Amino acid sequence: MLKKIASLLIIASGFLFSAKADTIVASSASNTTNNSGSPTLNISPNAGWATAVPGSNWVSFTESGDMSGSGYVSPANGTDYIFSQTFTLDGTATGGTLYVLADDTASVSLNGNLIYSAAIGSGVTDPDCASQPIGCVMNTEGIINLGSYLGDFNNSGPNTLSFQVYQEAGSSYGLDYYVDITTSTPTNTPESGTLLMLTFGLVGLFVAYRRNIAGDFTS
Repeated sequence: MLKKIASLLIIASGFLFSAKADTIVASSASNTTNNSGSPTLNISPNAGWATAVPGSNWVSFTESGDMSGSGYVSPANGTDYIFSQTFTLDGTATGGTLYVLADDTASVSLNGNLIYSAAIGSGVTDPDCASQPIGCVMNTEGIINLGSYLGDFNNSGPNTLSFQVYQEAGSSYGLDYYVDITTSTPTNTPESGTLLMLTFGLVGLFVAYRRNIAGDFTS
């Protein structure tokens, strides 16, 4: 009888797990692709840019950040290359946040769907980036709640975030982003009524076992 109770407890414990939650992280780095024909580089930032979000880097298709750096290049006005990163979720997307900085500004798309528009023509702030999100200083950082775009995620295949980065006012050019996406993987969790019935059943088995033991001693 004791072995039966132990077996039932082990089986019951398998039902008590809640949904598994994970966090998927993607960030700007040299593994970000772009359509310029040149590889993406981690670059030294312009002195006036905000510090890159922790866990990410300022990137470009050329050394277009630090104007005093060796090999510095200033992309022509009208440059608008697309930088992309693809990732796969290990469950259903339940939320997340995307942080974006760009000089001069950038649009953001998720799986081909535009989720944030560039601040083109909004004017510039020091050092020559958009005066409203998405720009290159902290008060123009684009902070995007991805919970509003859960329907745009592919929960069973690849997902692609794309950033179209625009040059409007000369000098430096670059992109910085960091995204964390929460996912949930469902597990076999019984309803509360099922758990209650299982608990009473186990208690009943234990009481019967104790009575049997007591009977053995008194007989």
